[in-house]
This record gives sequence, structure tokens and C-alpha cells, in this order.
Amino acid sequence: MDNNAQEFKGRDLTPEERKDLREGQSLLEMTKTSGWEVIKRMLENRAYHSWVDPRETESKEEWMWRELNLYHSSQVAMQLLEDIQKSIDKAEYIGKIASGEIDQRHMKI
Repeated sequence: MDNNAQEFKGRDLTPEERKDLREGQSLLEMTKTSGWEVIKRMLENRAYHSWVDPRETESKEEWMWRELNLYHSSQVAMQLLEDIQKSIDKAEYIGKIASGEIDQRHMKI
């Protein structure tokens, strides 16, 4: 390996990358708390274990309306969990770019 590659410590981040890095790091810190485990369990239950009991509705139309609303609610919960993980993953990637672990000097986009 040449000296130039050994001295490379990473590149300066753009303002957008710095923002994404801060947000992802904040979310990562949040996921390490006991409160997050409670919220995560609630979101997972909403996303994957929810249904409308037809015995609690007075008509087929009411059941369908409640089922549709529950479906959208579960999709929001699932998307939130996915977005949090994507933000954390992106921050880890940006951190590797900044540290020089990932060399982007010769990448062309």
C-alpha cells in the first residue's frame, strides 16, 4: 500500500451528511434505552399483531372501516420502525466514510 492511501483519514462530510449522521446517532442512542424497548414492542404489536374483532362491530361496513383504519395504522408503525433502522444504518455508513474506513476518493457517481 502506498503512503497516500495510509494517510487518508476520510473526507469532509457535506452539511446534509452531517445532519444525517447526527440524526442517526441520536436514534441509535435512543434504541439503547429501556423506554425504546417498550415503544418498539408497542409498534411491533401494532404492525404485526393487530386485527379487528368482528364481534365488536355492529355491521359489515363498520368492521371493514375499522379493519381499513387498523391496516393503515399498522403500516405506519411498520414504516416508522423501518425508517429508524435505515437512519441508523445510514449514519453508520456516513461515519465510516468520515473515518476513512470506506474510501470514496475514486468513486464516480
